[in-house]
Formats: sequence, C-alpha cells, structure tokens
Amino acid sequence: MKRILTVLSLSLLIAGLGLGCRKPKTVDQTTLNSTVLLATADKQMKQGKFTEARATLRLLEQYLPGSPEFPKAKLMLGDSFFFQGSPSFPEAEVEYSSFLNYFPRHELRDYALYHRALCHFSAIESAERDQTETRKALEGFQQLLTESPGSPYAGETKAKVLQCWRRIAEHELVVGVFYVNVYYYPGAERRLKALLETYPDYVDRERAYFYLGEAMRQRLVTPEEATQYAKDYAAKFQKEDLRTLTVEQKEQYSKDFTAFTTERIKTFRDEARGYYQKLVESYPGSEWARRAADRLVTMGTGGVKEELDS
Repeated sequence: MKRILTVLSLSLLIAGLGLGCRKPKTVDQTTLNSTVLLATADKQMKQGKFTEARATLRLLEQYLPGSPEFPKAKLMLGDSFFFQGSPSFPEAEVEYSSFLNYFPRHELRDYALYHRALCHFSAIESAERDQTETRKALEGFQQLLTESPGSPYAGETKAKVLQCWRRIAEHELVVGVFYVNVYYYPGAERRLKALLETYPDYVDRERAYFYLGEAMRQRLVTPEEATQYAKDYAAKFQKEDLRTLTVEQKEQYSKDFTAFTTERIKTFRDEARGYYQKLVESYPGSEWARRAADRLVTMGTGGVKEELDS
C-alpha cells in the first residue's frame, strides 16, 4: 500500500513539474496579417476598447514592423492613450515621439507633431505653478509651424501658441508680484523688466508697470552691490579689501559710499516715477493708473492726481 501511495505521489509531482515548466503559447506569425490587425484595432478603438486595441497594435508593431500598415499602427498607439476615456498624455507623448523618430519624413508627421504638443498643452499648470509643460508645448507648436506652415493644424496651432505665450507671461508677472510682496525688490526688478522686454505683446502691462514702480520705489542698494563697490574702491588703491586702507582713505570711502548709495536710491525713485507716469498717461481710465497717480502724489509729483480726476 505504501509503495502504491509513493508511486502515485511521484506521478503527481512529476505531472505538476511538467505543467509548471510548460512554455507559454507563442504567436503563429504565419497567421498574422497587418491589414487585418490594423482594421481590428481600428474597430476596437471605435468601440472604446482601447486596451484591446493596444494589444492588437503591439502584435503588428512586434511582428510586422516592415509592413505598410506599421506607421499607421504607431500613430494609433499614441491615439489609444490620447483619446481613451481617461487620457494618459505622458504615454501618448511617448508613442507620438516614437513615431516621429521612426518616420522623420512621413506625410502624417504634422499630425504627430500637433498631438505631441497637445499632450504637453493638456498638462499646463495655472500661472502660479511651474510652466515647464507650457514651454514644451510652445516648442512643439512652433516646430510644427516651422516644418509645416501649410498644415491643416496650423490655424489651431497658432491659437495655441498665443495661449502658451500668455500663460508664460502671466507666470512671470505672478512671480514678479510675489517678489514685491515679500520685499525682494531686486528680484522683482529683474523679473518684471525681463517680462516687459521678452513678452511685450502678451503681458498685462498695467500690472507690470505698477509693480515695477512699486519695486523701484522701495528698492535699496543690495549687500551684493555694496560688497562690489567696496571691492572696486579698494582696488583703486591696489588693496585687497577695505581693512588695509589708511585712516584717511577709510574716511573718504565712507563719504563716497554714502554719495553712491544716495545717488543709486535717487535713480531707483526716479525710475519708479517713470513707470507710474507711464501708467497715468497710457492707461488713464484704469484702476492701476489711479493707484499710480496716488503714488506720484505721495512721492512729491504734484498735479498728476488732479489731472487724472478731471
């Protein structure tokens, strides 16, 4: 009886091992037809079966990369992520990029460029957040317009480019305003001046001028500027730093530094008046112009508020 049980146990064990080692079924490549696979995937996508469609397209991608249907299959893989119920734009972007790498001169290249840019466009954050995706979208749309200015997607692309520029400009303005509100006036000055120079057609110029005026109205000489002045001053006497100056030279430095800071601050205030004045003259009916007029009165520019009110 024990021998019988032992033989049965061994038989079952061997059978189990045989099942465990059995190889998975392989695809019979001779039965694959690229036209049928593409048509099947297309039908599945129209039925909303995007996961099944991807599995079908992967068969074509893996086993029939030399077929005429392969380029279309690559595009459809991107579409399967882009148009599914809950779009996965990062995965769609990967597939569109793959198509563009495989087929750099394909007739549907503009389609892939447009939808790849849309993947980034769809991930754009609010103006308060990082604008990396906005810049990637802008780069993609501009590439499409450069390569295919006559593309049927060109009109919509131009509209998207404007939206990207406006969002980036708004972000720069938000950062500049934030710097003013946290008293980081040198940073606000750099940010807002660069904004007006780089995005003159897309920025809210009224707010930009007002907050640039605010930054310059309260701007002082920074520690970095003071350090550089001291270094340059010592260098005039061929000294490494102020500690090695003579007593007379140090006294003169104190006077010169006071004159330097006074002149710099005067320059800042004059610049602030210029921005406020530009607001009053260029946007006389706006709330920002009224605020700017009040600032000018406070800073000693008489008559401006009265003229604006009249």
